Amino acid sequence: MRKHFIATLLIVLSFNLSANSSFEEGKVTKIILHDWGRILIYLDKDIITKEDCERKSALVLNKNNQHFQEMYSSLLAAYHAGSKVSGWVNTCDPKHSSPVLTRLDLLPK
Repeated sequence: MRKHFIATLLIVLSFNLSANSSFEEGKVTKIILHDWGRILIYLDKDIITKEDCERKSALVLNKNNQHFQEMYSSLLAAYHAGSKVSGWVNTCDPKHSSPVLTRLDLLPK
């Protein structure tokens, strides 16, 4: 019984560990607002993550993200300041096939 519990626990933990993946830092070069509820964020290089998304040129910020306002205003500030950002993504956006932004890190110049 104990072996089954440990095996189940390990499986559950492995799913949680692979839920998000990081992307390398880059400067925000373009922000596109779409009427379909998503914002596309382009960096100065391809977005490399462990997510198997078809497009690597942009990140997607969903308007239903609980921290949308904070993330969007931070992205605008980073864009205008020429600062770098990094962060985490989770899954691929079904409409744009780009990684979905879940965490945003603002980095010093």
